[in-house]
Formats: sequence, C-alpha cells, structure tokens
Amino acid sequence: MIDRANHDLFKLLPPDAKVIVEIGCGTGSRGEQHKLIDPHCQYIGIERDREKAKIAVDRLNWVTVADIEEIAIESLDIAPGSVDCLIFGDLLPYLKNPWEILQQYSALLKPEGQIFATIPNVQYWRRIVNLLRGHWENPDSKMQHWFTLESIKSLFAQARLQVYELQGKGHKTENFAQFQQLLHPMVKALELKSSDFATETGAEYYIVRSTKSTVQPRRLLIQTIIMAPTGCDRVRVLEPDKFSATIPGVRTVSGVKEAELITPLHGEEKVFIWQRTIMQYPAYIPKLKQLLKQHYLIVAEIDDNPIRRREYADNNYLSYLGCHCVQTTTEPLAKILRHYNPNVAVFPNQLAYLPPPRIYPAEHTVTIFFGALNRENDWQPIMAALNRVLVAHKHRIRVKVIHDRRFFESLEIQQKEFEPFCSYEGYQEIMYSCDIALLPLVANPVNEMKSDLKFIECAARGVAVLASPTVYEHSIVEGETGLIYKHEKEFELKLNSLISDTSMRQEIAANAYEWVRDNRLLCGHYRQRRDWYLQMRDELPRLNAELRSRLPELFAE
Repeated sequence: MIDRANHDLFKLLPPDAKVIVEIGCGTGSRGEQHKLIDPHCQYIGIERDREKAKIAVDRLNWVTVADIEEIAIESLDIAPGSVDCLIFGDLLPYLKNPWEILQQYSALLKPEGQIFATIPNVQYWRRIVNLLRGHWENPDSKMQHWFTLESIKSLFAQARLQVYELQGKGHKTENFAQFQQLLHPMVKALELKSSDFATETGAEYYIVRSTKSTVQPRRLLIQTIIMAPTGCDRVRVLEPDKFSATIPGVRTVSGVKEAELITPLHGEEKVFIWQRTIMQYPAYIPKLKQLLKQHYLIVAEIDDNPIRRREYADNNYLSYLGCHCVQTTTEPLAKILRHYNPNVAVFPNQLAYLPPPRIYPAEHTVTIFFGALNRENDWQPIMAALNRVLVAHKHRIRVKVIHDRRFFESLEIQQKEFEPFCSYEGYQEIMYSCDIALLPLVANPVNEMKSDLKFIECAARGVAVLASPTVYEHSIVEGETGLIYKHEKEFELKLNSLISDTSMRQEIAANAYEWVRDNRLLCGHYRQRRDWYLQMRDELPRLNAELRSRLPELFAE
C-alpha cells in the first residue's frame, strides 16, 4: 500500500515548485524522478537512516540526516517562508505528536505553499470487517495514530492549514457492496448519510493536499474528447492534463473518441475540449447545444492546418465556428484559425520530462535518426545528397528509421535498421541511441503551420539536428543549437561536418539540451492553460454573444 500511495501522491506535486522538502526521502529516488520534470527545482531531503541518506545525496540537491522528532527545526538551515512544497509521505501516523510537527513545519512554507501526505483510513471497510472478526491490522506495530476522514481534517486545521483536497484510494469489490447492504440498518439507525458512509469506508488511505493559504481555490473541471490519439494526444492533452491536475482546484478527465459528461463537483466551473474533432454539420448542433445548456466553455484544440482535411470546409468549419474559443500550437496557425474564430490562444508544444544529460559511448560509429509520418515529399529533395554522404562514410555510419519504409529502402548502405510505427517509449529509446537527426520540411502551407516538437525531442536526448528552415529556423540558433540547410548542397556539406567533427556535433547537442532545459519544459508553461480557461469563462457573456452571431441555430429553442 505504501509504495502505491506514495506513487499517487508524487503525481500531484506542483511541477513548477522551486523548493521542495521531502521528510523521509529514503534513497532520493522520488526526488530524482521529480527533477526530470524540473531540473531547476531545489529538492531537499530529510532522512534519519544514514545509509539511505548516503544514496540520496547523489540524487537530490542536498540531504540532512535527522529525525524530525528529535532535532530543532531551526538547525535544518531552511529559511521560514521559503518552501513551495513540503512532503510528509506516509510519515504522520508514525509520529508521537503529528499535530505539533505539522504546526512547526508549516512555518517553512511560502504563503501559497502546500503540504502533501498519505494517511491510512481507520474506517476502511476491510479494517472494520477484520476488527469485527477479532483481528487488527498494524503491520509493523510502529504506527502511533489512526485517523478518520474528520480527524484528518482536524489534524491539519490545528496547524492552520486548509485541506483543499482529500483523495480516497482503495479497492471497492463486490464484497464492498455487500458490506454496505449489511450495515445499512445500522447506518440508518445512527442517522448517518449512506453516501458519506460509503465514501468514508471505501478509502483504504487518503492523499491529503493542504495549503497555508486561506483563499479557497477556484474549481475547474477540464474534460477533453480525444479524436486523434495517434501521435499528438500525449503532448497536446495527456501531459498538460496531468500537470494541470496538480493545480489546486483543477480536475482533468479525457476519453478517446467518446466522452460522457462528468458530473461536476460543487462550485466547479466546466470546460469541454474537442481535440482534432471534425464536427459534422448539422449533426453536431445538438451536442453543442447540450454543452451550452449546461454552461460549459467549449474549446477546439487543433495542431494542424485545416486545409489538410477538406472535411472541415465541407462542414462549414463548424469545428471552429461552433466553439467559444480555439487553442493551437503555433502563431502562424493561430493567424489562420482567427479567420474562423477570433478567440485563439497559442500553447506551444513542450516536453514534460527531460532525460539526464547524454553520455556518449566511446565508439567510432555515427548513427543518423529519421522518424516521422507523411514526410516523403520532404525528404525526396535531399535523398541523393544523403546517399552520397552515407556512401562516403559507409565504414563509420548507420541509419535508424522509424515508420517510413520508402525512406529506408532508398538508403544506399547496408548499415541501416527499420522499426515500424512504435510506442512513444520505443521512439524515444531509438532516438536516444542516435547522434544526428534529419528534420526536412519543404515550404508549403501545411508544413509552415507545424511545430518544432521534433527538434526539442532530439535536443532533449543529446541528438544534433540538421533541419530545414521551414519551422525550425525560428527555434534553432544556427551553429549553436543545430544546423539549418537551405538547399541540397548545403545539406551535404553540413551533414559531412556533423559526421566528421565529433566535438562540434556534441557541443551543438549540449547547447540544444541546455536551451530546452531552460525554455521548453512543460513545468514552466502548464499554468497558462488553466489561466486562459478561467479568463474565457469570465468572458462567457461576450463569447456567447459572438457564438450566437456566428451560429444562431445553437441558441434556437
């Protein structure tokens, strides 16, 4: 239970926290994983086990060997009011006086700082059943206190902390339903609410999220229907949703190609996002009317030029005209979309995680990477030059290709490997094993709307990039974070240089890695979505008036 609880808790840590203190950090493995999300985060560990602390020292920014029940808080060298996030993990029930410890350590928090903890629930239905059978669960006999839902709230309230979320976690089997039925007469006799009793007995443990702030967070439900899951769901929906869900008051839900409307919690404002949805006119009008009737902010999410699919035009561009607002990936694409809907926000693609800096093997072979969808027209102009370079370096070169069989078959060397369309994890692993990536895009209306995601993925994995000016010249600093070619001859010269000059190649890759670390990680940008949704909700009267003028049939009775 403890490992699962800690995993659930650490998914909720704010990705942009500047200072995190983990009490009972163990070997530092959780902090090490968090620093892949934000390498700039100062992650401090407090651990009483010296052997574990020795391991944690190499993973975290610094580690103090201490028992928090025996050491004065002043001796920790952590300034009051300096901590964004304080993690107790599963420690609180094991302390002699968790009330006093919470009160002392909350002084370390900034005004908006948060405390996270996991606490077993003494009311869990299996524990009640075991107790009635004469058995009691205390696995390691070191637990000092057991808590109910209400006593957890009291514990934090006494430390002047506001619990803004309690997530109950536990397995609810058929036996749980039988338990509720058997105890229903007792629940009724005690004048308890059946729904509350079911909630309180269904949780094996609680994840507690609390804050020093007395201001109630504005609550927001973000629901997305994913209509194009292949290739863009992760970066456009799943990872932004995961990060947004760490913001106090925000709840995110998504479904692939179907989405039953989620029942909102009390006081929750609602957003519904159509990801890459081609809305049929007039078939989608009733669906949009239902969302309007239930006071949703309706958002279109698109990351490709609408001219690529004629179905948008065939359906009167309902996908954009029928929404309050639109979100997209690049400013050039936003300019196109504003012809259909003036309320467009740009959220560039960012990376959710940054691998550790690349350590290159001491081998002579240079590996070239090519992996993309629908790029045949883009690579054909450079294929002859590419083959000349490959043949010239055939004794020290190999090429790894993902998905594009025709590109693979056009390569005139034997040292080549092909991988069909694969998982994102497999894609990353193959990329990480390469030294140079080729990113060709010819200039046309569709390509010019694309994002630079391929470049930042390569840069994060220590792969030097040779790219076309289309899209990439706006991100790459020529000769510093990558190389740009404008014609076939320049492509040939620069690829030769990247293969021949190892130090130049690795320096370019290192510069690009640092640029991504400092500029293109999602941890520094994820709040923009939530802030924009709330702004748009505040402007719903205006947005509804504009929507009525574009599509009056949405408001017809």
